Amino acid sequence: MPAVRVSSLTETSLHLDETDLHYFCKALESRAGIALKPSKQNLVQTRLRSRIATHGFKNYKEYRQYLETLPDDHPEWESFTNSLTTNKTEFFREPKHFDFLAHQILPQWLKTHQKTFKVWSAASSTGEEAYTLAMVLDRHLPKDRDFKILATDVDTKVLKTAQNGVYHISKKMEIPEEYHSTCLDIGKGNVRGWFRIKPHLKEKVIFKKHNLIEKTFPGENVFDLVLCRNVLIYFGPESVDFVQRKLYYTVKPGGYLFIGHSESFNGLKHQWSSVGPSILKKAE
Repeated sequence: MPAVRVSSLTETSLHLDETDLHYFCKALESRAGIALKPSKQNLVQTRLRSRIATHGFKNYKEYRQYLETLPDDHPEWESFTNSLTTNKTEFFREPKHFDFLAHQILPQWLKTHQKTFKVWSAASSTGEEAYTLAMVLDRHLPKDRDFKILATDVDTKVLKTAQNGVYHISKKMEIPEEYHSTCLDIGKGNVRGWFRIKPHLKEKVIFKKHNLIEKTFPGENVFDLVLCRNVLIYFGPESVDFVQRKLYYTVKPGGYLFIGHSESFNGLKHQWSSVGPSILKKAE
């Protein structure tokens, strides 16, 4: 089919009816755990418009009928999921978590005489959280200790940005000044207006696609700290329960989990102990 220009697809020429909306929402929840409410119709309508344009479909119904014919491993499902995933993030977001890491978790961990502090950023988006962790750990760990960060996301598009490690200079203001000289390379000449994460930090972070609601695990490691922040608010109760149990399994005894400040496990049966706002600990 010939491609249709995105600009030709207007609100008046496209209408997302209840049947198509229900199908798209259920497909997203089954694939990524994200539970969109009917009130998010405009969001779904706007974000899927590019997929309709790409394939040259006339409306959402044709796109829905196309998806219904596809096998589960078809590349279009990845594009569908990427289109509907929300990826709002920033460096040093919810900074009290990083203060707790530096001044509470690390001093305790250093007493164990372990050599490598292992972290999982479980919804890493475009990489700001993972690189923030790298900055903090690099600054606060002694030279005879190491760290490794696994950063995962279901959205392959944002993972490419994260792996590149290059950001617009406007995001520099999110990073405390004491980290600038040791962690950032500021662009000059034809890359003026951008900065990159220094190589010695980038090499500590591995980015990988992973779906939190799948029964698989992203690696064989058991982690000292897991961050799963500001993603569970998009999940339904059953998915939240599944994910918290999965994360509990991946954390070492005595290890920690950070969730978003607007998230909680209230109403769920779980084994975590609360040690601070949105900070949970696994029993030793």
